[in-house]
Amino acid sequence: MRGGPFRAGVTLAVCAVSVLLLACPVGRLRVLIPDFATSDVRGVRLFRVDDVSGALVAAGSLEFIGLEPNERLGGELLVYRQRSAADEPTFGPLRSPVVRDPEAPAALEVQLAFVNPLAPGWFKVASYNALGTSRPSTSQTYVATDPR
Repeated sequence: MRGGPFRAGVTLAVCAVSVLLLACPVGRLRVLIPDFATSDVRGVRLFRVDDVSGALVAAGSLEFIGLEPNERLGGELLVYRQRSAADEPTFGPLRSPVVRDPEAPAALEVQLAFVNPLAPGWFKVASYNALGTSRPSTSQTYVATDPR
């Protein structure tokens, strides 16, 4: 069979990468960004709250690439990419449906999935734009992980 060893190698490589991705813990975080449009928010920085000290541990960021139409369900999808704590691209692009409140057109609510490099626990977020990063949220959310 022509190209058989090459095809077998490619198939094996794809399966190996798929198994690695399935073994990574996936966290899910619901975020409301009230000033998404008016402040040109470009992403959110993730921080895990240390269980003992309460200190914030950088867990990377989710960089927003843009909005695109959700042709299947209507509405919009937020396209984003995960970046490591060292600000290197690690995963993506990913897409998540956007929820908009007609009474707050500048706001955006979205559930973001990310590969969690840290243990499950309490997380805080801070949005960022071209001018800098906001303070971390006063509220915190428990992020469990799915072994998907």
